[in-house]
Amino acid sequence: MGDSWMIDALLYVVYLLLGVVTGLAVWSGLHGVRSHQKTKEPTRGVPARAIAYGVAGLLAVVMLITFLLGSSKPMLINSQWFKDVLWLKLTDMFIYTALVMLIVAAIGVVIGASGMMRKVKR
Repeated sequence: MGDSWMIDALLYVVYLLLGVVTGLAVWSGLHGVRSHQKTKEPTRGVPARAIAYGVAGLLAVVMLITFLLGSSKPMLINSQWFKDVLWLKLTDMFIYTALVMLIVAAIGVVIGASGMMRKVKR
């Protein structure tokens, strides 16, 4: 039991990294919105502002839906029951949201690589 300080230190490092990453994500999102507010027209034919708002909206909707549909059934992990409904639903939300967003990104790559959405300019 002498290694409990190492586990505590590791948890604090993980919490610190989570806070830093969350802060950087919020800052990056705000910076992106501020820099794209000045331009209304598409940049090089790509409607970057509309895409950014669409992705943010899709993320919020998917997170809400996956939270509502997430399971709250207690789980037995390492011979310990986890019964907290909020954390069970949040865990499901993050897992399923990541999966849905990866699938949407893969579909976007396939559509972008196929050239289906490109307009021929003459």
